[in-house]
Amino acid sequence: MNVQSIVLLMAIMAVGSMGAASQAFADHHSGDAMGTQHGDTPVPLSIESNGVNFDHNSTIEINGQVGNMRSGTPITLIVTGSTGVVTIEQLTPSSDGSFAFSINTASPLMKYDGEYKIKATYGDAGINDVIVVTLEGGLVKQAPSHSDDEEHHEAADFTKQLNYNISGGMVESITATNDDSLLVSIHMAEDDGELTIALSEDIITPFNDGTFFVLVNGEESDDANQMGNQLIIPFDSTTTDIEIIGTHVVPEFGTIAMIVLAVAIVSIIAVSAKSRLSIMPRI
Repeated sequence: MNVQSIVLLMAIMAVGSMGAASQAFADHHSGDAMGTQHGDTPVPLSIESNGVNFDHNSTIEINGQVGNMRSGTPITLIVTGSTGVVTIEQLTPSSDGSFAFSINTASPLMKYDGEYKIKATYGDAGINDVIVVTLEGGLVKQAPSHSDDEEHHEAADFTKQLNYNISGGMVESITATNDDSLLVSIHMAEDDGELTIALSEDIITPFNDGTFFVLVNGEESDDANQMGNQLIIPFDSTTTDIEIIGTHVVPEFGTIAMIVLAVAIVSIIAVSAKSRLSIMPRI
């Protein structure tokens, strides 16, 4: 074989090798694209419901899937509507990452028409999914009157009972909105504001894992931090209210005193009536 034949053979082999490499490269990237397209990388968390529109005598079925399981980490579901938080539940997903939850729309907390947001969170606040359903055929929520606000404010005011510091705004009031949450009303909020508040279990108790939920203007805060019973909550200039949610809010002392007094008065009246009957002469 002469030199020219050897050179020609080497050239043919080089071209063949380049073609094979190109095909392998194309196949590799095609496979990557198919993996991305078909979702080989699992979605961290997803939820879906059995419908979008419901009446006030229905059951909303929520089915979800966790892609990357974390041992001992529960799914947290929070349902909010025009009146605030409707319910909060913590679920343990199955071994395959699936979970299910039912919501009864006949609940008194869902008596108003409108949109209700269902948010699922898994571990970190950034791992979440949200769906919105609409309830129809019930009551239309009216704006609360000023007198109602004053009555509610006087009924459960914890402004002077909690230790807090605030920068970039003023705390107007801290009141109990339901039997499981506190509402912090913010006045004159500024950008880069921050509320630090120490929560006592004598006033509000946390969830079983010791944590609280924080909503800023009705949206779950991704920036709030908790250290023990202390919450550090950043906010911006649009903030008007911060809601802190636990499992139970203890009525303020004045409310408890009134309940005790009412029971005592009823007991005294009952004893007095019995005494009068016992001293009446028999005919």
